[in-house]
Amino acid sequence: MKTKLFARKYQYDIALEEGVGAHMVTWITGLMVFFVALALAVNLGLNTLTQNWVTGLTGSLTVEIQPVMQVDGARAQAEAQKITDDSVQQVLALAKKHPAVAEARVLTKDEIRNLIRPWLGDKMSDDLPLPALIDLKLNKKADVEKLQADIRSIAPSASVDTHDDTLDDVKTLVATARAFVLLLTGVIVLLAVAAIASIVRAKLAIHAAEVETLHLIGASDEYIARQFRQHTLKGTLKGALLGLFCLALTIATVSYMTHTVDAAILPRLKLVPLEWLALMISPVLFSALVAHLTAQKTVMGELVRLP
Repeated sequence: MKTKLFARKYQYDIALEEGVGAHMVTWITGLMVFFVALALAVNLGLNTLTQNWVTGLTGSLTVEIQPVMQVDGARAQAEAQKITDDSVQQVLALAKKHPAVAEARVLTKDEIRNLIRPWLGDKMSDDLPLPALIDLKLNKKADVEKLQADIRSIAPSASVDTHDDTLDDVKTLVATARAFVLLLTGVIVLLAVAAIASIVRAKLAIHAAEVETLHLIGASDEYIARQFRQHTLKGTLKGALLGLFCLALTIATVSYMTHTVDAAILPRLKLVPLEWLALMISPVLFSALVAHLTAQKTVMGELVRLP
């Protein structure tokens, strides 16, 4: 008669489910899975965030024309505004016929206010002098240096931002965040390995009499090691579910606390379904592999030393 898969509960010859520390593997691997999954989520989120920022900044150029300082008298103010408007129109006319530019447009006052609102708040004065901003979308293989020179030839006071410094800052920030998260995760994994190995050694010491009895009746080291692997794997899977639950709770809490934050300051991190699937499965498989190999190596190493 064939035995059905999972038809009965695994039978232990050693009472590993009893005693102090029976569930320590669950808590340790739960912590490991939480940090591994968190590191993976952060890396996937940072990858999406970086792509969005780079896509939005690459191939574009912003021309800023500062308004003429306010002067007394309505007529003088009107003349100052006309100078600014003329400069804007000249740059816009140049951009529309320049071979390096694919598209050019002037940002409205409302768009400019929305850009600076996260820093100045909603109580900005209506009299606040705002610069004129011209957004330029560049063609592929555009000669940016020539475009900058042409713009400054007709508007010497114009500030041309190629976003290179911003892109470098973004890449440095993302690389630093990734390195920190990976380092923290590596430390957690090493601590988990050391803790699992210590738990297995402690279990061997506690159940030394049972292990010796199994040896006397002819049980092989592999048979005994299988008992510890099975116990460790069971605790690992429980811990994995616990770690994933804590991760889901953490993501939900962070999303709730940041849903009112302006997207200009903290853009939303979105994952595609395949990334969510990887986030749920990869940490479980990784933790199971780590726990399996750690228990196997530790048990076999200790059994070899037994008389």
